[in-house]
Amino acid sequence: MRKWAIILCVAGQLAVLAFMVFGREWIIHTGTQVQIATAPIDPRDPFRGDFVRLRYGLNSLGYAPARWQPATYEPKKGDKVFAVLEPRPGGLHDVSYFTNVAPAADTGALYIRGRMKPSARWSRSTAVDAAFGIEQLFVEQGSGLDIEKRRGIRGGLQNAMHARVSIGDTGTAVLTGFDWSALAIGLDISPTFALVQAINESRANVANDGTTAAPTDDPDPPSPPLRLTVSNVSDDILMLNNPAGNCGFRLEPAARMDSAYFEPENVCADALPRLLTLAVGDSLVIDIDLADPRWHMSRSIDGVVKSGDVRTFDDFTEWFRLAYRSDRQGTEIEGNALWQGDLLSQAFNARGQRD
Repeated sequence: MRKWAIILCVAGQLAVLAFMVFGREWIIHTGTQVQIATAPIDPRDPFRGDFVRLRYGLNSLGYAPARWQPATYEPKKGDKVFAVLEPRPGGLHDVSYFTNVAPAADTGALYIRGRMKPSARWSRSTAVDAAFGIEQLFVEQGSGLDIEKRRGIRGGLQNAMHARVSIGDTGTAVLTGFDWSALAIGLDISPTFALVQAINESRANVANDGTTAAPTDDPDPPSPPLRLTVSNVSDDILMLNNPAGNCGFRLEPAARMDSAYFEPENVCADALPRLLTLAVGDSLVIDIDLADPRWHMSRSIDGVVKSGDVRTFDDFTEWFRLAYRSDRQGTEIEGNALWQGDLLSQAFNARGQRD
């Protein structure tokens, strides 16, 4: 009797394992194939044996808008979450919105199913993250170091890995491989980044349009606090649209949900297209002075809109990125095809800390 119990137990375990393997292979061969960019992170301890630790924008619930049902729903650890995807330039997909209810089949929505987990950033109001089962990439024996070097390090050039993912009908995602972005991006933060006085809003000059400027007797902030580097790491010549004032790039909140920050109106509105050619191995280096109105951000607090250097708002919980998004730049200039995709720097806050 005991012998049969052991046999049945082993058989049951093998059946479960076979079902898991078959289910995975079925999704790989029949699922919808997409590519998702990994988020720029500090690759500290990225390897445990022969796999790479990955992080995506969709791992943070603050990354995109949410459509909770009911609207009063509050995310908590262990709950199901669905990241509804949308196509992006360059053949990638990204999150359109999060929801806690699976979209109906007749909507045609493409989504990944995951679980909510505690966030490492407890100070944020959206202190919940999500895992979707695609955060670990198994690699060939001995290839880990080469991948680590190509991904880059904090403060240096980072090359985004584009994860290849197959998605089943019920949102189960399987990581099948990866490609590399044609462009690498690096963000250098000056040691004097945070040496700027915060705006005293009771003393600030408020213009007729509701914007705020620092008092005239305040010292000028150090310049430049940021240096952005974009390098062509592909085997082809690449072309970008970067109008005067480096208007091809934007400063934007890292979180697309519940952020009080947005770009002021009419920034770069009159900038004319300007073709930038990057030969293989070439780099574009941009020194960015956040005190320059070109890089100011607006903030809405209690219905009052104020604009200025992000360091002067004394808000260390908000994180920002520098971004080049090709859907804002067009597809060609004078017959020259432009690089298509989203290029995002590491996130930083008003203290000059990196994400």
